Amino acid sequence: MTSQADAANAVTRASKPLTPRDAATFLGLDEKTITRWCRKGYLPAHPLGEGKRKFWRLLESELSAFLAAQTNGGCLA
Repeated sequence: MTSQADAANAVTRASKPLTPRDAATFLGLDEKTITRWCRKGYLPAHPLGEGKRKFWRLLESELSAFLAAQTNGGCLA
């Protein structure tokens, strides 16, 4: 039973929602760059709210996959 709990915790940790500030720290970029890339669709991001001003949330697991695709020439493992 412990392995099931460990697996559930690993999935929860991997898909933790990040703010643009947290994502900027994770990727080593500026917060404004993250927000701009979210608006343009360069990053896998999830907008919250309607209208011009949106609150963006990014999942750590999706950012890890994005980063792996960028560093491995576009191949996801």
